[in-house]
Amino acid sequence: MKPTTLAVALLVLWAAVKTPWEHNLDETQSRLIHGMRPEISAEMRDQLGQGLTLAALGGFRSLAATMVWLSLYEAWSVQEWPRVRTNVDLAVLLQPRDPFYWDHGAWHLAWNASIDAAQNPKRGPLERAVESRRWVDAGRDLLERGIRANPEKFVLHQRLGDLYWHRLEDFSQAAEHYRAALALPGAPEYLDRFVGYALQRAGRTQEAYDYFRNLWNKRHPDDLPVRWERVERELRKLEEELNLPDDARLFPKGTGRKPAT
Repeated sequence: MKPTTLAVALLVLWAAVKTPWEHNLDETQSRLIHGMRPEISAEMRDQLGQGLTLAALGGFRSLAATMVWLSLYEAWSVQEWPRVRTNVDLAVLLQPRDPFYWDHGAWHLAWNASIDAAQNPKRGPLERAVESRRWVDAGRDLLERGIRANPEKFVLHQRLGDLYWHRLEDFSQAAEHYRAALALPGAPEYLDRFVGYALQRAGRTQEAYDYFRNLWNKRHPDDLPVRWERVERELRKLEEELNLPDDARLFPKGTGRKPAT
């Protein structure tokens, strides 16, 4: 058999194997990111264009996602938010296991697009508020799907906590997502204070006090002093808010008094 004939035969054989394999891969990706139906994958391929589609199908999904992301910056620079959202969806479809795309995509939607919509001079106050909230919800949905695709990544819970705090002012939900982040490997220890701060902002004063007091009791001599100075500050403030008697306080009233044991 001539080399060219053999090459053609091998290509035909590879195509026969590759098509069902790619179909299964698309279905798996869709299941991973819960909420993208398999048929959307074909629509996404149309958006990608021939070159990036070939790159993705050829095993260069990371490269294709990078190119999509570079295109997103162009759309962002001219505030074409629907196009930004399309590129975000493309990027997470191509790389569902990379938290970068979920994290930064949610930031573009819930912060950049939402704030721009809230300041749009061409719309009335109600329209601006509705459109702004729509983008916040889109960012929240993206992070929730990202968490389902990457349940072991603390940063996505942390970002969802930030979103609930700063964009929705739902401090109870913020506290729960900071807790969830802390339960995962690699989470920064400063988040333990953010749980308490969020509980305070939610009006759950007694719960915040109990939380900070429990945190104080777990302190270690090798920890940075500034960390515990901040916890002490919150405890003293909460003891005043709760109007606790001296014998129930960790820090009894009076300048220079040692904490109660």
